[in-house]
Amino acid sequence: MIPFALSAQISVSGTVLDSNNEPLPGVNVVQTGTTNGTITDLDGKYTISVPSNATLTFSYIGFTNHVENVNGRTNIPPVVLESDDKEIEQVVVVGYGTQRKSDLTGSVASVGGDDMKNRATSDAAAALQGKAAGVQVLTNSGAPGKGSEIRVRGVSSNSGSLGPLLIVDGLKVDNIQYLDPEMIESMEILKDAASAAIYGAQAGNGVVLITTKNGAKSKDGQVFYNAQFSLSSLSRDLDVMNAAQYLDYGTRAGVSKITEGYKQWDGRVVNWQDEVFEPTWNSRHTVGFQGGNDRGTYYLALNHVKTDGIFVGNKDTYRRLSAQINGDYKIKKWLTVGTNNSIEKWETRSVSQQSDNGSALLAAITSDPFFGPLCDNESQLTAKQQAALADQRNPDRDPDTPITQVLANEDGKYYRISPISGESQSSNPFIQRDRSVGKNSGINLRGTAFLNFNPIDGLVYTSRLGYRIGQSNSYNYQFPFIANDFVKQDVYQMDDGANNNYFYQWENFINYNKTFAEKHAVGAMVGMSWEESHSDNVSYQLKGTNILSKGYDENNRYGEYAESDTDKCTKTVHNLPGVSKNMSYYGRLTYAFDNKYSVQFNLRADAFDSSKLPSDKRWGVFPSFSAGWTVSNESFISENISTDILSFFKIRGSWGRNGNINVLSGYPYAVVMNVMEDFYQYDDSGKQTKTSVPNGMPNPDLTWETSDQIDLGFDARFLNSRLTVGFDWYKKTTKDLIVNVKPVIESGIGSTSINAGEVENTGIEMELGWKDKIGKDLHYSVSANFATNKNELTWLSPRADGGKIPGVGLQGSKIVTQCTEGEPLWYFYGYESDGLDETGHAKFKDQNGDEKIDTKDYVNIGCGLPKFTYGLTINVDYKGFDLLIFGNGVAGNQILAQGFRTDRPYCNTYAWYYENAGKKFPVPEEAGWSKDVFSSDFTVFDGSYFKIKTLQLGYTLPANISKKAYISNFRVFASLENFFTFTKYIGLDPEAASANSSNQLGIDFGTYPTAKQVVFGFNVTF
Repeated sequence: MIPFALSAQISVSGTVLDSNNEPLPGVNVVQTGTTNGTITDLDGKYTISVPSNATLTFSYIGFTNHVENVNGRTNIPPVVLESDDKEIEQVVVVGYGTQRKSDLTGSVASVGGDDMKNRATSDAAAALQGKAAGVQVLTNSGAPGKGSEIRVRGVSSNSGSLGPLLIVDGLKVDNIQYLDPEMIESMEILKDAASAAIYGAQAGNGVVLITTKNGAKSKDGQVFYNAQFSLSSLSRDLDVMNAAQYLDYGTRAGVSKITEGYKQWDGRVVNWQDEVFEPTWNSRHTVGFQGGNDRGTYYLALNHVKTDGIFVGNKDTYRRLSAQINGDYKIKKWLTVGTNNSIEKWETRSVSQQSDNGSALLAAITSDPFFGPLCDNESQLTAKQQAALADQRNPDRDPDTPITQVLANEDGKYYRISPISGESQSSNPFIQRDRSVGKNSGINLRGTAFLNFNPIDGLVYTSRLGYRIGQSNSYNYQFPFIANDFVKQDVYQMDDGANNNYFYQWENFINYNKTFAEKHAVGAMVGMSWEESHSDNVSYQLKGTNILSKGYDENNRYGEYAESDTDKCTKTVHNLPGVSKNMSYYGRLTYAFDNKYSVQFNLRADAFDSSKLPSDKRWGVFPSFSAGWTVSNESFISENISTDILSFFKIRGSWGRNGNINVLSGYPYAVVMNVMEDFYQYDDSGKQTKTSVPNGMPNPDLTWETSDQIDLGFDARFLNSRLTVGFDWYKKTTKDLIVNVKPVIESGIGSTSINAGEVENTGIEMELGWKDKIGKDLHYSVSANFATNKNELTWLSPRADGGKIPGVGLQGSKIVTQCTEGEPLWYFYGYESDGLDETGHAKFKDQNGDEKIDTKDYVNIGCGLPKFTYGLTINVDYKGFDLLIFGNGVAGNQILAQGFRTDRPYCNTYAWYYENAGKKFPVPEEAGWSKDVFSSDFTVFDGSYFKIKTLQLGYTLPANISKKAYISNFRVFASLENFFTFTKYIGLDPEAASANSSNQLGIDFGTYPTAKQVVFGFNVTF
């Protein structure tokens, strides 16, 4: 007879949590020894009918199985699953497929959404900062709406984009600024050529693969709302001279304008940083829905970002409204369809920055401390300002004569031009702010639609169609203004631009993965892609005395003035439509034996249309090979060393080839006529005529840049996987560097492009992690990464101009940036100082021994490329409280401080200079006027820094309390962002100053500094 207890069925309910007391959705709950089971919903809840004496087994990938005896209970206490890194088989996204992380043979960094979700940034690239070794993320400006730049393993090109290929849900995109970090499931960075070779000619700078979130397979839907409110302010005060120091400096330097201007001083000391910068409130909101079942899932999220800059006047702003709409549905067991889409509407307004003259930010740190932004009365106006004011008031003035409008602020108070710095090409920052009005705005649609067909076990055919549609408009209106005796504008100017573009791609690929005889794991992928890009960019400029004279109205396009008197109005119209197409074939083979030995081979062939390359150069082939050995799975290891000591150890190596097609556009190998672009004189009359000229000489041998890369590394886990270690050494050689050279002067052609150089990047990368707990409630983890990079131009063709690639020069200085053989890309070229003599004057090294100092003694005096990058993350959780500390830094780079102008002694206000005069820096008597000093390493500074980017404290309400309000999860937090910077750099922000691209790397032109923020927020899930 069977006892009743064995046959009685009861309904059992409960909740499954992780070690942080967070609900675990998707956990398998199975009656032990049977197929009777269910899965937990989004709140970690489950209900199952079982015999009253049954045993339940709880299982979830990455966690230790848990067994619970029912014992007749209908409500089981919360089950907590502990993570088990030994069993983790993390799946990472690779090109056109996925792989288990333990099977990887290349260098792939993976960053999960949980690693980014607590960062108080709306920029997806910024959320990646400091999370992966060898991946540098730079905030090149703190201005609202300015995105971050990503660099993978240094810089390999002297032109074009320095960033990696960006792929979101299979779609190639030009930026990821539109993506809020909260919408991201994971980011994979393909760092070595073997991993990136599957993307061929577009992967020369690495690849970043981003997967956005999808809904969970739970019957119950989920609603979530996340809010952040932040107070932004200047992160670091620049130490400038006080009034007494500035007067002493001017007197010793013999600057008569300072000593004469001092006589007009009324005793009020001006702190320009207090005048120019102010705190602002910003916000970020995300609301969404997600859910699904065994047949399909959905995820919908709406995000709004409001950012106001810290420059006084609220004229630098950023607004973004974006949405992410993802979904998939299993029509049949063997057929699934889905889509991933984003919609973005954005708008920015900005103040002038990063220019030698006309930068409001540069003016803010170079103005003297005697005279403030506003006049007390009209008598303090300069002679030119008074003349302009009189002209405004003249009732008989010519109505077609422009009025100098930027004389006063909105309250009618006149802007003051200092008698000191106003005559030194520095200017009132508020005149620079108000001399123009501009806005950029646009709408972007991006997305993919896919079909997965699974006819037999292990084989999946995918067809994916992707699209991007973008439309943007920009305008900028400049008014007649007087900034100082050197910088002024006598006419109105209007610049309008309209950009329309669309892109689509169609990809078809087949993946096959199968394990034979339990030891032989075979994988294969083959596919093809088609891409087509269209752009139509129109720009329109009006410049003249009568346009805008009726007043400014941003909704008026002032088209009637385009046909007005050409003596009073000139117009310029540019239209640049473009079409680019390419097709590709690619494949991958993988083989693994007994989870010990792995090999992988990738091959891609790319072909581009005539807009990039001539017909006989359009095809490129990019192979790669990699192999790995999981030493820890060998019997001589596993049988002799406990997993408590060595949990996992794998050695891997790879070789691969990538290309960089981004440096080619607009038929660079052919001659294109620039219509009506230049003026030429054809006779002795002196009259010049506008004419059409070729843009260069043809070069049918031109091809893309190609990089070969070797990578050797290992991955290891120790002490029951509590300690993780990753190491890589790489050597990347980029050939066929594209260089612009000058033909003979008699040709009348400015330059032409040739392949003429090789660049080498070498370095090591290491990632360390420690994860543990103290007692039952205190969990903590520490992760750190660091990387080195050595950059060198190893070969340059003799056809290059004078054996160098020229960069940019700086006004008032002889320093230039350039590339020469044996040196890093875009180093600073100037005098090397040799200390000071006994009188405090500068000495310079006579490099060639000819006993005189001239430009022949110029050498490498610094470079903006860092030699060392690193990041640190600390997480602590205790009974609902969580603490996050995150920081990153660089070392070994230099910054050329353009604001530190010794040839402009009126606007040299750095206290560092005054305090070190005659010690580390020449005395004012020399430095106040010497262009040689400014053309030397005296104005190049150490750009190393370490920033504690985030210090955040949060608290999650216990589930038993929040559920009473029908809330499954509620968390509040507060954080300090960018509050702590450790650096020797004398400028406002070493991070922003070091991030300019291409030939301006490391030059601080008065860059908009990143702001520090006090952030408050909460996350709630229903």
